[in-house]
Amino acid sequence: MKLIFTYLKPYKWMVMSVMLLKVFATFVELLLPYILEHLIDNVAPTEDLPRILLWGGTMLALAIFIRFLNVSSNRLSVRISRKASYEIRRDLFWRSVNLSGRQMDAFGLPSLTSRMTADSYNVQDFIRTFQTIGVRAPMLLLGGIVVSMVMDPGLSAILCVLAPIAVFVVVFVSWKGIPLYDKVQQSVDSITRVMRENITGIRVVKALSKEDYETQRFAGVNEEMTRRESKASVIMSLPGPILTLALNLGLTLVVVVGAIRVNGGKTDPGVILAFLTYFNMILMGIMGLNRVFLTLSKANASAHRVAAVICTEEELSALP
Repeated sequence: MKLIFTYLKPYKWMVMSVMLLKVFATFVELLLPYILEHLIDNVAPTEDLPRILLWGGTMLALAIFIRFLNVSSNRLSVRISRKASYEIRRDLFWRSVNLSGRQMDAFGLPSLTSRMTADSYNVQDFIRTFQTIGVRAPMLLLGGIVVSMVMDPGLSAILCVLAPIAVFVVVFVSWKGIPLYDKVQQSVDSITRVMRENITGIRVVKALSKEDYETQRFAGVNEEMTRRESKASVIMSLPGPILTLALNLGLTLVVVVGAIRVNGGKTDPGVILAFLTYFNMILMGIMGLNRVFLTLSKANASAHRVAAVICTEEELSALP
């Protein structure tokens, strides 16, 4: 990952701008349910229509403002990731065409091809995701928990039980999935090598009637890649249904416990509605972390492969 941050260093101020926009947008987004709770419990009972319209208009203006900040930060993050990945591909290509014969044989042309394409794309996707979801998801998770505990400590006990379990599942699965994507990229190298050999040697293959052999050879490496990709995808997709189950259980508990507290006069109805919204935000934060770890798993393996080529010492020297 050191490679990625090295290429991001010239754009550090732009990256900080994206993160600040995301932080501010997420902070304002966390205020919306709190304003809704105030509108339902304190403003609406007064039946003061101008005041109700004022608070409703405030929520609408804040929603539009949040959209503007998110769109602006997303566009800037895409621009940064495009520029950084362009420089990575440029240096990777330059180093590849200047490799010695021994170094070229060590890496292999199919491997260099996949590093130039699939690996560089994984790095680009991580740079973009890191600037956007990587900032927004932790804020939604932690901010939602903090605001919920301030609003109703009794209901927040549900979050204190479910949130650590969900975070542990995401981190554990991501830790298991990172090594698998390294094997997936190795399988991509194998497929690229077989396809390139078939394309460049198609006349020899036909002349020697080796079509069936080459078909079986390609099927073997393709099956191996499919098996590895399926294993990695299945493992990395496990948090999805687990978090969905946790969400449904949590929402059910919030509704049941909230109804009891409302009937007992311990909680206002608006708090329940706001709490459900914060619960969804917390789940979005956990799912966002899962996506960040997924892209990190791919980018970590790809960045090591790209760095292995870029950081290779030059053996060729110009003739005097």
